[in-house]
Amino acid sequence: MKVKMIVFLVILVIMGNVLKIFINETSKPKVEIDESGLVYKKKKDEVSHEKIDINKAEYEDFISTGFTKSQAEKLVKYKEFIGDVYSLEELPRIKGFGKSSIEKANDILYVSADGDKTRNKHNINKLSEVELKLIGFNNKEIKKILTVLKKAKIRTNIELIDIIGEEKYSETEQMIKFSE
Repeated sequence: MKVKMIVFLVILVIMGNVLKIFINETSKPKVEIDESGLVYKKKKDEVSHEKIDINKAEYEDFISTGFTKSQAEKLVKYKEFIGDVYSLEELPRIKGFGKSSIEKANDILYVSADGDKTRNKHNINKLSEVELKLIGFNNKEIKKILTVLKKAKIRTNIELIDIIGEEKYSETEQMIKFSE
């Protein structure tokens, strides 16, 4: 009887140690060491980001979630120019913000549902081609606007509607003014 009890306890201790080793191995974070051997990085399959609200995020937030310095600067400049972002679908307007940047943004960013969003208004007569793109005009509309602006100022919403159409005007009217 004592022998059976001792064998049972030994088996229990061995199984406990095996289980402990298994648990320790699976709970260790997977890391890799760069060439210098000084910096530890999580492997890509381990990276997980909590989504952040693009309208509340600042430069440091973009950097800490995996955006490059260039991408972070572009996002900050876009927000400074446009005001609040209404949808991540606006991001292709940013020059140099390509498909991979958009995919990264969709994985990391979101737009909160609160209704307190405001846009910055810009004088249509003073906007550059790049700025018109940021507002949401396509190349054809930009060409039409710039052609008109070479001859005269756009003074009213009616004139702008004649140039770009009612649908596009309704999409962009929150961001446009006609005089200082």
